[in-house]
Amino acid sequence: MVLTSPVASSPSLGDYVATPERFDECKTPAGKLRPHWQPVADYLQSLGNQGMNERVATIDELVHENGTTFNVDSEEGRLVRPWRLSSIPLVIDSASWSKLEAGLAQRTMVLEAVLNDLLGDQRLVKEKIVPPDVLWANPYFQRAYHQMPSCGGKRLHITATDIARATDGTWWVTSDRTRAPSGLGYLLENRIVTTRVFPQVVRQCNTRRLASFFDSLRNHLRSLAPRMRDNPRVALLTPGHDSYREFEDAYLARYLGLTLVEGTDLAARGGQLNLKTLGGLLPIEVLWRHVSDRKSDPLELDPDSTEGVTGLLRSVREQNVAVVNSVGSVMAQTPALLPFLPAASQLLLGQSLSLPNVATYWCGGKKECDYVLNNLESLVIRPAFVVSGVPPVAPSTLSASARDELVAAIKAKPREFVAQQKLAHSTTPVWTNNQLEPWYLALRCFQLQTANGVEVLPGALARVSPREQELDRSHASGHLTMDCWVSSTQPIDTETTLLPPPDAEIALKRSGDELPSRVAEHLFWLGRYAERAEAITRLLRTTIVRVAGENELRDMPEIPRLLAALAAIGQIEPGYAVTGLDGNLPRVEDMLPSSIMDRNQPRGLQATIGSMVMNARSVRDRISIDAYRIIQRIGSDSTEKTSHPGENMGRVIERLNLLITDLLAFAGVASESTTRTHAWRFLQLGRRIERADQTAELLNAMLVNPVDPEVSVCEGVLDALDSMMTYRSRYLNLVRPAPTIDLLVTDETNPRSLSFQLHEIATLISQLPTGAKVVGLGADEKIASRMLHALRIADPIQLSEIGANKSRPHLERLLEQLIRGLPSLSDAIAARYLIHTGTTQILTGVSVAEAD
Repeated sequence: MVLTSPVASSPSLGDYVATPERFDECKTPAGKLRPHWQPVADYLQSLGNQGMNERVATIDELVHENGTTFNVDSEEGRLVRPWRLSSIPLVIDSASWSKLEAGLAQRTMVLEAVLNDLLGDQRLVKEKIVPPDVLWANPYFQRAYHQMPSCGGKRLHITATDIARATDGTWWVTSDRTRAPSGLGYLLENRIVTTRVFPQVVRQCNTRRLASFFDSLRNHLRSLAPRMRDNPRVALLTPGHDSYREFEDAYLARYLGLTLVEGTDLAARGGQLNLKTLGGLLPIEVLWRHVSDRKSDPLELDPDSTEGVTGLLRSVREQNVAVVNSVGSVMAQTPALLPFLPAASQLLLGQSLSLPNVATYWCGGKKECDYVLNNLESLVIRPAFVVSGVPPVAPSTLSASARDELVAAIKAKPREFVAQQKLAHSTTPVWTNNQLEPWYLALRCFQLQTANGVEVLPGALARVSPREQELDRSHASGHLTMDCWVSSTQPIDTETTLLPPPDAEIALKRSGDELPSRVAEHLFWLGRYAERAEAITRLLRTTIVRVAGENELRDMPEIPRLLAALAAIGQIEPGYAVTGLDGNLPRVEDMLPSSIMDRNQPRGLQATIGSMVMNARSVRDRISIDAYRIIQRIGSDSTEKTSHPGENMGRVIERLNLLITDLLAFAGVASESTTRTHAWRFLQLGRRIERADQTAELLNAMLVNPVDPEVSVCEGVLDALDSMMTYRSRYLNLVRPAPTIDLLVTDETNPRSLSFQLHEIATLISQLPTGAKVVGLGADEKIASRMLHALRIADPIQLSEIGANKSRPHLERLLEQLIRGLPSLSDAIAARYLIHTGTTQILTGVSVAEAD
């Protein structure tokens, strides 16, 4: 049972009570504060409860603003959850860390030697150090891994070690991560946030900086390039936006200046790995691989994989690309291998393993299996060949029937299980419920192996929990994390930024052809969804402002037209626009506020915002931090805020005002902070096509079939399209259809008009790359030119004329041409640049990004 300290007037470490019979990181067994914790204790004492809670709120706010999240699987599907960071750091003294550091460095070299042997001469198997079944029964072992060449003389470049401290203060290894260890990005984010909240304490503790490790990592990746070493293209291969690695991969790519790619962005041609871009194929020199080994190459490994690159292994064998970590490195993190590492270290390096494993038993041996079955109460059971995704099982917590099932499974397939001794984790103080409590602690440490040796990151990803057994689960399972400070008695190096080598020469260039088609597609749909969200919000505000006024609905002819427009863009049910005012359906005053939060409309505001956020997450490394924060805020506000019938209309209007402000802020940042490359062009193309489409739909619903009088209808259109101020500056208070149509349809100087959109679209398309053999206009250019020509020759007076059937036939024909042409234009752009099917396979529905 966890003991807690009484509620105090300030978060005093002097009053903190550690858990008996556990090693506590903060206090000695005699209850005295460890010296390296003193600066933290003094600062906490000075804050008081209120100050401490303010720091907690600040940390949560920073994590939220930075969009620090992780993806988890649940019964509801894949969920995005915020990262959790403790307001109190973990502090480790430099003397203790030095001993741990040496053990971690040695362990990396042992794992490197073991992996080289298993994928090479296999002395460990031949000399019976490692049982053959540990290798041959492993479903993750592939023949293709054998004799796979390393890069830079190493197979393991970045490794991680999960450790915990026992009751006597000894560190024990619980597992190794050698494939593509996760957590580096979160660890870095923890340090950045904590430093901003407690800058003076970080300095007072002489906390060792992390920047030098990341600088070494970046330089090491560059040094592995087989060619072009002066400025090689280094890419980080991520599984994609649905992966639990989504945030971290984008974060690391941005911080280290790497190109973030997915498998569909790459192509192997003639043994060379290339990045597929709008301008052609560009060679990749170094690939930091964050997809699993067996999914790396569908040709030679898993044929169902969509995360890897067909032909990657050939490129590796021909040594045209350096892959970090080497394909096959997953073998070194096999849990069944842990019991045999001490003997392997003696055989291969002639050294004893200085950092011990927690006692581990592979059930493939009869003696070990019998021991496990006879001592289940003191053990936890894990899969023998899987290190993540499947949580361990503690037999002592199982029901009798569940325990019998576990025993039967072990007896049936003993080699598929390992057992580990339960470890008594150390504790450390956590601020929770206005008091300091001892929570259990586990660390993940990171090592970088280069030609000069092993560099250990001076810190760790620390996880804490009030329930000890939860620490056996993945770090992305929702635990509270801590920033881990390695405290020194001497002033430390204050290096805080990543700098290029002083002798590096960089050729000046202005380009944008290196944009991958996948990224261009997400930017295109980000622009479309952002513009769609703004159009829906403006139309909702225009309608609700009128509904909330003093006039009766029946006296406002624009209301039915506005409702029809909302139905046309998918915000409300089409039937409501027809019968919603006759008393048979809920009142407009109740329905409209509720529709704002309606998640059942596939083209409504909430679905649109969700799609906007999804596309932004997919190109997080390509848009500015400020732009991404705005999108995060929009997404969070739409999720957290609710609406209910009878809600104060003023509050509803204010919420819509704030949403429009945020959407305009994103548009402004995206415009003013994005270099005019193809990335910006696709974002703008999406915006312009969507604005033209929304404008045409609104004009068709509002002005094609006139009413008498038409003043209020024209005013509603001008309001919804943000053009009332321009109109009044020209025509004062005389609102008439002809000047309204001129301003919104044919005036190329109005950034809200149809003519302006088509002119911008044509200009943007003309700046996109074309093939050298292309003669004449492409399909997309032809569609845009026809629509622009139709607008330029249109006469606004003629468009405003009312025909015999009491409609505006010229305006109707023009708008119908646009309403049909704009989706075709979008499909033609997708076919030419995004899915590369040319003009022969035009999409007939929504784009791939929208369909997902």
